[in-house]
Amino acid sequence: MKKSIVDQVWHKIGEHNLQGRVAADSKLNEVVELARRISQAEGGEVADNVLDHGLIEVALLRCREIQDGKAGLDYNDLQIYFRYATAAMLKAEAVIDEELPHLEL
Repeated sequence: MKKSIVDQVWHKIGEHNLQGRVAADSKLNEVVELARRISQAEGGEVADNVLDHGLIEVALLRCREIQDGKAGLDYNDLQIYFRYATAAMLKAEAVIDEELPHLEL
């Protein structure tokens, strides 16, 4: 990918504060846009396969809910969702670089 989604801002998602909330929201928007672009160019099935069938989005949504104090979850839960989203997004970026370089994402 030209610009990795997993960057310094991404790593703030793991913080249980306003910066983490803002980072989660920002990166969620980037992932949604990435899914849209892949789906538009290659089809929804490809986007689902690359982005783990929307689970990266769900994990980021849960991070945001935890940072908002909703869902009755705590810091440990935030870390679980954050670490899953990070591992899955890094894998997605590798697949994009390997299998979809023609999209120039």
